[in-house]
Amino acid sequence: MTSADRRIAELAEQFRDLTIKKQMKVLAYKAARSKLYFKEILEEFEKTLLQTILEKYDYNILRMSMDIKLHRNTISKKMGKLKKKKKKKK
Repeated sequence: MTSADRRIAELAEQFRDLTIKKQMKVLAYKAARSKLYFKEILEEFEKTLLQTILEKYDYNILRMSMDIKLHRNTISKKMGKLKKKKKKKK
């Protein structure tokens, strides 16, 4: 492992130890200095968050909606808006 790899691993560990609010401040700082527009940053965050939560609940939108306190219709609309497809049932 190179010294750069060790530094990245160390920073990743420090990041994991931060509260979610502090992690978001780090990401907001980085996003503010990117070449993306505000709308693009919000859409990317929402898409990533939605995908991660959907996977956590194995695409069970009803269970997900009850746990995160967001109506299932709102989740479905956001999925459509962000072009997220529901997991196909086998």
